[in-house]
Amino acid sequence: FNDSAIAMPSNSEHVTPSQTVSTALSNGWAWQIPLTNRIGNGYVYSSQFISADQAELELRTKLGLLDDTSNAKRLSMKIGRVQQHWAKNCLAVGLSQGFIEPLEATALHLVQETIESFVSAFIAGKIAGKFTHQHQQQFNQRLNARFDGIRDYIVCHYKVNSRDDAEYWRANRHNSNISDSLQNILQCWDQGGDITTEINRQQIAAYYPAVSWHCLLAGYGRFPELSEAQRQKPTTSENVQHIDGLIQQCASGFQTHASALKFGSN
Repeated sequence: FNDSAIAMPSNSEHVTPSQTVSTALSNGWAWQIPLTNRIGNGYVYSSQFISADQAELELRTKLGLLDDTSNAKRLSMKIGRVQQHWAKNCLAVGLSQGFIEPLEATALHLVQETIESFVSAFIAGKIAGKFTHQHQQQFNQRLNARFDGIRDYIVCHYKVNSRDDAEYWRANRHNSNISDSLQNILQCWDQGGDITTEINRQQIAAYYPAVSWHCLLAGYGRFPELSEAQRQKPTTSENVQHIDGLIQQCASGFQTHASALKFGSN
């Protein structure tokens, strides 16, 4: 449903974080990207459920910038893709070929994939010293499948949500306009099937492998009901505190994120 965004900067923190953060808001999600000189912030939302003024107010409230006088950028996103990325003697790359909301930050990946795939298809189509459109259809189909695979993975983030505090989240959860591919993945998972086999059957592991789907679905707490036989199996427990301590010990051997950035700029 997301088709709009609000973007605005904030001051850098005393300690530079080493990760970006995505946070669910009332009608979408907010990004927080630490840079060396500032923090980039934004709110990706659906204009069907909230106005630009309301979205900006919500973002400013989250950031503690209600009294800040800096302007926020308001963006409108046209979500979708072309059917022919390569048509006659033209190649669509980047925003000219389509756009998927940035939840998985895939825009640069799609640009790179488009260029590399086109070079391979174009050179492979060379016949008797002349370039042809021999692999044009295969190229377009391959890119369309990649766009659709990324779309499905992003849509799944919203489809499997369990929030009940806003109509936006309820509408996403009840959204029936999902692809057969995503429907089959969810059905396989909910029935306790082998999702790796399903991913391989659909030949979509190149977009997001099974481990990515495991992280997504398990991270949302979506687990199939255990059979009686599965309930009888012995369970294992891990000492989480011991694991956390081990991670902290390993981390102490590394320089800080700020030091690494400073060293890399020299």
